[in-house]
This record gives sequence, structure tokens and C-alpha cells, in this order.
Amino acid sequence: MMLLTAPGGTASSPLAAAALHIRRLPVPVPPVAPFARPAQRRAEPSPLGAVTPAAPRTALLPSAPGCSSGIARGSPRRCRCGAMSVSAMFVALQGALTADQDIREHGCALCPQEIRKVVQALEQTAREMLTLLQGVHQGNGFQDIPKKCQKAREHFATIRTQMESLKTKFPADQYYRFHEHWRFVLQRLVFLAAFVVYLETETLVTREAVAEILGIEADRERGFHLDIEDYLSGVLTLASELARLAVNSVTAGDYSRPLRISTFINELDSGFRLLNLKNDSLRKRYDGLKYDVKKIEEVVYDLSIRGLNKEATGGVGGEK
Repeated sequence: MMLLTAPGGTASSPLAAAALHIRRLPVPVPPVAPFARPAQRRAEPSPLGAVTPAAPRTALLPSAPGCSSGIARGSPRRCRCGAMSVSAMFVALQGALTADQDIREHGCALCPQEIRKVVQALEQTAREMLTLLQGVHQGNGFQDIPKKCQKAREHFATIRTQMESLKTKFPADQYYRFHEHWRFVLQRLVFLAAFVVYLETETLVTREAVAEILGIEADRERGFHLDIEDYLSGVLTLASELARLAVNSVTAGDYSRPLRISTFINELDSGFRLLNLKNDSLRKRYDGLKYDVKKIEEVVYDLSIRGLNKEATGGVGGEK
């Protein structure tokens, strides 16, 4: 340790020695006050003399970015700036979500049973028509195709009446809100209409013609209408039914019908390839069309190698 010395190198005066002694002493550190909790509000007497307990202090959180006023943590109220808290927003969303789920599962909130009753009646009529048209796959069913189509046309009159009843069971501007209730049966009815038209004319029915057969609109702006995806789903079901009909035609001895069905299905497949389908249920249904095409091509191939398609090929097989 160095000592203070005079300019001549000798020890300094007593004052200098005292200064050196003070430098050697430790620096005092001021004591730290303990953390004090905020004082609780005292209970205040009410005007009637009763003691009103003081409200507990709660932390304040800003309810919106940039909001400095804040609201109590967990409180669903709006803050002074008018913005709603996140918890209040999700409480409101949960209420709306619960109401939508109840509508999807149990029907309209105003008439929970009415839509389901009409849809069940439509499903029953569709099952009766399908049972009737399944007779064309039997051995003698090809001779009775005109009669079966005529009987199926009579069922469409009942379907039109049921559709008129369904239109009155929900608000006209909420078609897609209740669409899931009748989507499946409507696709089934499109298939039945397309199957009847094919058996009669061997052509593809248009969406406008199906809407007219069912007694609904083709234009969305006019109310209860035939959705495009429902129409396409019904047409894809028709393709699967025609693949089965091609096999049963050979069993019944009708060797020319599979060739016509093959031409029709190939044109149908080419048309679907022009559509930009999303990765949804319709796309999955379309992916099954290639198996129907392959099944019919195998039937046509078997007819060709056995020479059973002479009439359809204009006598080419007879020249061999």
C-alpha cells in the first residue's frame, strides 16, 4: 500500500495520515427495505349501516393492442376503448358453435322435426324407385325396361310433392345451412333420374332436366336448387350402375349393349377430366370412375376375343 509523501519524499503531515486512514475504512452499504405488499382497502360502512366488504384488487390486462385502459383479468366485459376481450370473443363463438352443431344434428331450431320427416319420406320413395329399377339387371328385365321406366316416372310425381313440402321447412336464404340434411338423398334422386333417362334414350341427362324432373330450380338465385356437386355425384353413381349393367347384359345375351355403354362411359370420363376438382368427397368419387371404365373395357375385350360382338361391329367378326 502506498503512503502519501511530501514532495521531498518524506511523510506528510498528520492530516495526510488521517486521510489515508479514512480510505482504508469499508464503504457502508445502506440497508434494503423489505418488499411491502399494497395495503388492502378497508371495509366501508354502507348508508344503511351494514359493512360492505372491499372488492379485491385484480390485475389489469389490455383488451386490445394499443389499449392502455385495460380490463380485469377473466372479465368478459368490454374495456373503456370499446374493444372486446379475447375471452369474451371466444365465449360468444362457443355459443354460436353450439347452436350450429345442434342445427346440423337435430335440424332447424324453429322446427327440429319437420325437415327430417320430409327427408325420410324422400328416402323411402327413393328406395322404392331403386328397387323397381334394379329389375333391369335380372334375366328378363331388359324386355321390361320401358314398363319399369314408366313406373319410375310415376314416383317422380310423389317426389315433386315432397320437394314442395321441403321448401317450406326452412328460410329460403339458408339453403346451404341445412344442405347436409338432404344432400345424400338428393344425390340418390339425381342418379335415379339419370338412370331412367339413360334407359330410355341412352344419353346423359342435363342438370336443368334433372331439376325439372325433381320439381326444383337449376339456378341458385331462385331458391331451392340442384347444386352442381350433387348433380355430378349422381352422375358418378350412374357410371357405377352402368358398369354393372354391362356385365349383366352379357349374361342376358345382349352383346351390343356393353359396347354402347363403353362409348358412353368413355365420353363421361373425358368430360370429368375437364373439371378442376378439389380434394374433397367429389374428387374421391371421381377417382372411382377409372375402375368403372376398366371394368367395362374388360367386358368389351372378352366379347371381342370370343367374336360375340358381330352385330355391334357391323359384321367385322363374320369376315374372320
